[in-house]
Amino acid sequence: MPAQNRPVSNFPVSSASHASFDAEALRRENLLGRKLAEARRQKKLSQKDVARLFLDYKITISSGAVSKWEKGDALPNPYQFLALCRILGIRDVLESFTGCLPQAEDASPQLNQKGLRLLQLFQETLLVSGDYQVKRRRQEKPSPRSPLPVKVFRLPAAAGSGSFLTGEDYDMMEFDPAIVPKETDFGIRVTGDSMLPRYVPGQVVFVEQCRELYDGEIGVFVYNGDAYLKQYRELLPTEAERDAYTTSEGVVLPKIALRSLNRERADCDVDVRPDGTFYLVGRVLN
Repeated sequence: MPAQNRPVSNFPVSSASHASFDAEALRRENLLGRKLAEARRQKKLSQKDVARLFLDYKITISSGAVSKWEKGDALPNPYQFLALCRILGIRDVLESFTGCLPQAEDASPQLNQKGLRLLQLFQETLLVSGDYQVKRRRQEKPSPRSPLPVKVFRLPAAAGSGSFLTGEDYDMMEFDPAIVPKETDFGIRVTGDSMLPRYVPGQVVFVEQCRELYDGEIGVFVYNGDAYLKQYRELLPTEAERDAYTTSEGVVLPKIALRSLNRERADCDVDVRPDGTFYLVGRVLN
C-alpha cells in the first residue's frame, strides 16, 4: 500500500490552518472508490475475498457491493467503511482519503485526537454521500404551481406481473409538484404495517421503474403472484445453500431477501430461479 502519510494525489488541500476539501469533486472523480480498489490490490485480495472478510465483523455483503463501491455506483455506510479500512489496513483514514487532518480548534475540547479523527471521518463520509448537506434555497417569493397528476395503484391490485402496469385499477391523483420526485413513473398506496415506521398504511409512495436495485434500497416487487413493498437485501448463501446459488460458470449468486422494516412482521426469502415468478417493478423514491 502507499505510505499512509502521503496526501491524496490530485486533491486540493487548503494552506490555511483549517484544512478542507471539495467533497463534490471527490465524489465526481470517484477518489474514494479508486483508493479502495488500490488498497485491495495492494493486499492481493479479490472482491470476493473482501466480502468474505466482512463476516469477521458480523457484516454480510456480496462481492457485487464491493464492486459498486469501487466503481462509485454506491457508497458503504459508515460501519461498513470502518470495517473495510480495517480489512485493507488503512489506518490514517482522513489523511489517506482527503489529505486533511482534524483541527483541535474545530471540535469539542472533550475529545482527544483519536476522537477528533472519528468525528471528522463521519462528517466527511456524510458530506461525500451528498444526502446530508445543507440545501440552501434562494429567498424568492414562490410562484403558484399547478397540481401534478400521478397514476396511483393500490398495492393489492398489483398481483401478477402484467396487471401491475397495464391494469385499470388505479386513481389519477393530483400532488404538489414539490413533493413528487422528477423520476416518478407512478404511485403506490401502501397497505398493511410491514414497513412501519417509515411507511404507514394509506400513504402514497412514488415509484421509478427500473431493472435493478442496490442492497438496502426500498422497492416494489411481484413474487409468486403477490405484490410487495419491501427492502431489497443481498445475502451470502450459507455453505449448505452454496451449490443451489452457484451458476454453471462457478459464480456464486447472492441470496435475495425482501425485508420488512417492522421487525414484528416476517421477511420474504426469494427463490431467484429463471421461472418468471420474481419481478422487480421499481424503486421507491420517497
